[in-house]
Order: sequence, then structure tokens, then C-alpha cells
Amino acid sequence: MKTGILGAGNFSKKVFNLLKSMDGVELIGSFESIKLDDLPDFRNIDEMMGLCDVILILDPIAIDSAMLSEFAKLGKHIYIESPGLCSRPELRQLELLAYESGTILQIGLKQRFYNFYNDLEKYELVPRIIDSNRFIKFNKNSTQLSVVDDLMLHDIDVSLKLSNSEVKTVFATAVGVYYKDPDVVNARIEFYNGCVANLSASKISSKHKHETKFFQNNTYCSIDFVDQILHVQSNANPEKNNSTEHWGVKTSYSQSKDSDGYLSILEKELKSFYNCIEFQQEPNAGISQYLQLKSVTDRIKEQLERNFITNS
Repeated sequence: MKTGILGAGNFSKKVFNLLKSMDGVELIGSFESIKLDDLPDFRNIDEMMGLCDVILILDPIAIDSAMLSEFAKLGKHIYIESPGLCSRPELRQLELLAYESGTILQIGLKQRFYNFYNDLEKYELVPRIIDSNRFIKFNKNSTQLSVVDDLMLHDIDVSLKLSNSEVKTVFATAVGVYYKDPDVVNARIEFYNGCVANLSASKISSKHKHETKFFQNNTYCSIDFVDQILHVQSNANPEKNNSTEHWGVKTSYSQSKDSDGYLSILEKELKSFYNCIEFQQEPNAGISQYLQLKSVTDRIKEQLERNFITNS
């Protein structure tokens, strides 16, 4: 598929080499991106768009909703790291345009492509309690870091994916311990199927921690995203468990820590994206999933405006 690159952002020589190695991908050039000897550099976006079937936008600030809508009208398939600059009404309009033109539009929700989920498929996940904690080490210069948008966002999306249900209620509160904006946030999300997610995030921790635990009938799972370890304890077949010290069968999966984790996840995303184009399938991380995520984050922010307590 003839593919064009828009913007610099996370585009690099490594990403370029990754794309070149993918079957069925033909890179025709880039616009306002990094300069590479083997990649033609277009000076006019319309010229590039006239030649490509697919556009990869690895720079969220390189595009606005008007340009995205125009690409969708032209039937160009779009992968974008984040449409965070678009409002919810603009995203809904974009979703409609993509549907009418048959455009596949995938968002960079990388947490949906963690390898852990492949390991967990055999457990038939139907969690009833989800508990996530993401804490990063304190850095007094992290004034622009948003606890909700930068730290908690991925855990919210994982909760939406695992619960497989519509959101019923949202409650959130926060405190400003060091900064004058929220630096510790707690959110509780209740779903119509009875699942409850308790999420906490902080940017003033003494050490890095990112862990998600979820509980369901007969099964307990814990994912350590820092050390890349998955623990599963299952009592689905209690007659096979002969231990007198603890319940269930314990299993651990330790995954090698990739020095370039972004590249490995991006490869999975793009393979899924091109596969959706080929077979005209709804993406696992499409605009409808992003709209649901944005709806929840907006509700959390609305709660924080009412409940936020800061040091004076």
C-alpha cells in the first residue's frame, strides 16, 4: 500500500527501516518530516496525498481536524498517534466521514497491543474488580505533565477494554501536594455489567511503579509494566490443585524488556492497521474506542474541577 508520512514527531530512521521491512508497504515520501536520503520529501501536501493510499501521522501537532476530515473524505486510510487536538464533536464528525468513505482510521492506543493480552486470552477474562496504580518518580520540572492525560490515560483505556461494558458512573478526586495542579489523582469507574475500576496515579512518588491487578471468578491477575512480569493465579480446576498452602494454580510470564519498546509496539499497531485495511475490519483501537476513552477522561476532569484540593 502506498504510504506517506506526515510530520516529524516520533518518526525516526528506525521507524523508517521498520516500515521498509513490512510486507505490502510502499513508502512514497514524507511532508514536513525528518529528512532521510531514501525518502522523497514533498513540498506540497496535496501532491503527496494524490499519490498515497495510507497516511501515517506520528506527530499529533502536525495536523488539525480540518485536515483529518479532508483526508477521510478522500478515502485515505489514517494512522495517527493521537488526535488530542480535536474536540469530541470534531471526532464524531470525523468518525462519520470515515464510515461514509470506507476509511480505516486507527489511533495510537498502544496499551491495547501489549503482549500480555495474548498470554491472557486463554483465561476468558471477565474481570469484576480492576485496580491500577501508576506512580512516577518526583521531578520538580514536571510542571507540564498531566496526571490524567499523561499517566492515567492508558490505565483508563485498559479498564475500558477489559470490562467490555459501558461506563455507568465516574468519581474522581485529587490533591496538589507539591504542585499547584493535581499531582495525585484517584478515580473510580463503575460499569453497567458490575465491574468496578479503581485507578490511582501520581507524579511525586519516590520510585517508578506501574501495576494493574484484576479479579474475577476463580482468577486473579497482576501485571507489572515496569519489570514486564505477569502473574496469574487460577482456581478454574480446583481438583487439579493439590497445594495445601495456597489456592489455585500460579503461573508467571516474564517478558524480555525491549530497549526500544516504542518500536516493538508500533510494529504490532501498524501490522494490525494494515491488516484492517486489507480485510476492511474495524480497528482494535479505532476512533470509537478513542471517543469512549475521551468521554471518560473528560468526566474525570469535570470531577476534579469540583473536588480538587490544593496547597495554598
